[in-house]
Amino acid sequence: MQTLINNCRYIDAASSQIVEGSIGVNDGAIAHVGKKESLPDNYAADNTIDAKGKLVIPGLIDCYARLREPGFEKLATIASESNAALHNGITTIMCSPDTAPVTDEPAIVELIKRRAAATTGIRVLPIGAATIGQQGDQLGEMRTLAESGCVAFSNGDHPITNTQVMRRIMEYSSGFGLKLIIAPQDPWLSDGVAHEGSVSTRLGLRAIPAAAETVALSQLIELCYQTGANVHFSRLSSHRGVQLVSQAKKDNIKVTADVGIDHLFLTEMDTSDFNSLCHTSPPFRSRADLHALREGVANGIIDAICSNHAPHETDSKLTPFPESLPGTSSLDSFMGLLFKLAEDTKIPLPTILARATSGPANCFGLAQGTLEQGLPADLCLVDDDVDWEFSLQTMKSQGKNSPYQGWAFQARPEMVFVNGTALKLNS
Repeated sequence: MQTLINNCRYIDAASSQIVEGSIGVNDGAIAHVGKKESLPDNYAADNTIDAKGKLVIPGLIDCYARLREPGFEKLATIASESNAALHNGITTIMCSPDTAPVTDEPAIVELIKRRAAATTGIRVLPIGAATIGQQGDQLGEMRTLAESGCVAFSNGDHPITNTQVMRRIMEYSSGFGLKLIIAPQDPWLSDGVAHEGSVSTRLGLRAIPAAAETVALSQLIELCYQTGANVHFSRLSSHRGVQLVSQAKKDNIKVTADVGIDHLFLTEMDTSDFNSLCHTSPPFRSRADLHALREGVANGIIDAICSNHAPHETDSKLTPFPESLPGTSSLDSFMGLLFKLAEDTKIPLPTILARATSGPANCFGLAQGTLEQGLPADLCLVDDDVDWEFSLQTMKSQGKNSPYQGWAFQARPEMVFVNGTALKLNS
């Protein structure tokens, strides 16, 4: 099956500039990127799409999301959250291991893969548990889980408090070439609900200092240095955290990092009216932290932008702020926020999109993420000149706990392809 997308704009992989041309797909792979006139003579498209100046980008890759299934289907399912991802141009989603039962054995991995295959058609890649039951005391069967299809290993939102266990996990993963995902949060300093600052002081909320992140980061970076482990620091939130990762990279320590999309837009000020929709982990921090995170995205210290998707039932956010569950439902706003980030800052759109495509692909050794000949044809045809307003009522995710009600966005997908196959976008 050969498909030709004509008259489109796309991001040239060599120059990182948006140019005009055409993209050809053959048997699930990208067969042509460039001017239509440069198509091979023997290229006969079975299907031609006139893109009329629309933007073609690689399918987005979300490197950390909670899909809740198996075990928490009342919150969300693989089917519902895959649908939300699809409608935001996400063709690959990495799902966290904090399911019930925990993703710590091959049978659970197979269950996730089987249920994902029966849904929208996007790629769902399980993250395996680094410790058995995410209890933090016994090493998980990481090599066996990798053979079953896990792309990385994490203890999710459960900190590993025993540094000896953490060191052994790093040594084990280093020996077998496995990637770890760690959210750097000191469990004792993280015993709070809001960023330590003027807002939490005024509201009387238990505070989480930025040191909760940086103390943990410092320890983890030193263990990375000692063990040679390949570690991805997930969901950075602070200025100092970005500095520590930057220095680790300069020291040639094998670390990468991401930031949750919400932390590039929201700050402690968004919690000033006890808005529980803005209760997250890690917490939204100061304006200075937000600017540092954006700068980290711009200069590549932060390799990837993830959704940090955490769908909850409505009732869990209707309680007083300290008693509400942390997290936002972030898939439905993911693409809109990426394009808005380019609109609100001086960061070029190709750079921002790279943090949600080639960036996570490079972090986790995925073949997707760029528009290059021979790579899998995971593509998204985007109308980047359409105005729309975010509404909780039109969200595809089962979790409606989003803080973006009424926000104006300017980009949404028209067509999404995985392995060259167009996936159905329902209304």
